[in-house]
Amino acid sequence: MSAAAMLLALSVQAQDADSSAAAASGAAAAQVPAPAPRYAASELERAFGFMDGNRDGKVSRQEASGFRGVAKNFDRADTNQDGFLSREEFDTAMNYVKPK
Repeated sequence: MSAAAMLLALSVQAQDADSSAAAASGAAAAQVPAPAPRYAASELERAFGFMDGNRDGKVSRQEASGFRGVAKNFDRADTNQDGFLSREEFDTAMNYVKPK
């Protein structure tokens, strides 16, 4: 999958993060197995590396601004609200957030 297509997929996948978490109850969530990753680690590494222009291991809001889907959902993907997407935050948004 091309890096651009993966970045656009973030837009769709990140939109359902809040509703998925709210829908799961404590007991039901404990019984449901974790979903399988949607993308291989190598695909995510390539997409993240493409966005990380200064190669500092994180994607700033400015670096994400060139990617519409990522820029649109940056705040939702930035779970620790530090103004950057770590590789872990990026991977989680891409793999485990259900599309609408």
